[in-house]
Formats: sequence, structure tokens, C-alpha cells
Amino acid sequence: MTLIDLSWPLHPGMSRVPMAPDVEFRPVQEMAKGDTSNIIQVTMASHVGTHIDAPVHFIPGGKTIDQVPLEQFTGPAVTVSVRRGAGEAITLEDVGQADVREGDIVFVHTGWSAKFGTPEYDRHPFLAPEVANFLVQRRVKMVGIDCVNVEMPIGDRPADYTRPIHNTLLASEVLIIENLTNLERIAGRRPRVYAFPIAYRNGDGAQARVVAELP
Repeated sequence: MTLIDLSWPLHPGMSRVPMAPDVEFRPVQEMAKGDTSNIIQVTMASHVGTHIDAPVHFIPGGKTIDQVPLEQFTGPAVTVSVRRGAGEAITLEDVGQADVREGDIVFVHTGWSAKFGTPEYDRHPFLAPEVANFLVQRRVKMVGIDCVNVEMPIGDRPADYTRPIHNTLLASEVLIIENLTNLERIAGRRPRVYAFPIAYRNGDGAQARVVAELP
């Protein structure tokens, strides 16, 4: 058995969406200063790092992250590898022929994680609305991408942009994982994935350690 970590370690200065404050680590106790243990206080937004969006993130009255059944955070995964440039849409033609089954976790591998920590990471490929509709019709559990967002890059959005990907997926309780990495290591395979988030009470999302298990 091989375990592959698909998550980014949390740290100050990591790539994030503009509306989220930077991750902050502040020492509370330090053995180097004579304390009996080491403890840090962590301050971060719920949508920084590798994280899962709960339905309530965009759907009024939707499930919070602690209300989602544990079974939805694990299952077989299929990885769709696509090559799109900055600000380019990933279309149904790119993913429609993949072996996507009911109950799958679907990962979209763009290679964009190689740009994590650089300004180029912020202008990324994104899912077209017909892809979200297709995945809802296939009754998948979760959709993940190795970009900061499944939506059109923030700087490219028109004033009337409605975030159609989040709204379509989350309205059908298809969860979203953003900021994945190492997807090239599971491309062409069907691993079992474990993506259990922190159970923030009434949380709109939470960080998760996303791990793929290969035989």
C-alpha cells in the first residue's frame, strides 16, 4: 500500500485567494524560552490551503462542514488530466470521456500546482459551467482541482459574475476541494481517497489532509 499526500502544508505566506488573510503562526509557549512545552496559535481563514467547501459556503441553509456525513469525504477517485493556460476554461470535451461513476471523487489535474507560491498561481484554468452540470448528473461526491479556485480567476470576472461552479455543485451537495497537489502521481489510477476536514462547528469549509491510497 502507498499513501500519497495531495495537500499543501499550511504556512504563513502561502498562496491564497485575495479576500483571505495570510496564515499566522504565533508562539504561545516555547521550550527555548523556558516553557514546559511548545504551543503555537494558528490564525487562518477557512478557505486557505487545501480545503473543502461545504454547501453553506454559497447555499443559504446548506449543510455546514460538520453536518456533512463522513462517508462523503472518502471514496474511489478518478483523475482527469487536462492542459489549459491561464484564464482558460476546462470544457466538457476535456472531461466528458473520463470514466466518471456515481459516488466518485473527481480530481482535475491541470499541473497548476507547480506555480503554487508564485504570482502566476492566481491566474489559473477553471471549470466551465457544463462541466459542473455533467458532474452533478453523474452524482459524484466531490470535485477537486490543483488550483486556488474552480471558478474563473478573480481578475478576469465580469461585474455580473455569479460563481456558477460553486452554486451548481454545492446546491447538489457535491463538495469542492481546492489547492490540491501531486495529482500527477495518481493520474490514470483509481485510488481510494480520504479527505476528512476539520469539523468546525457551523463551518462554511475547512482545511483537509487529502490522501490517496494506492495498492
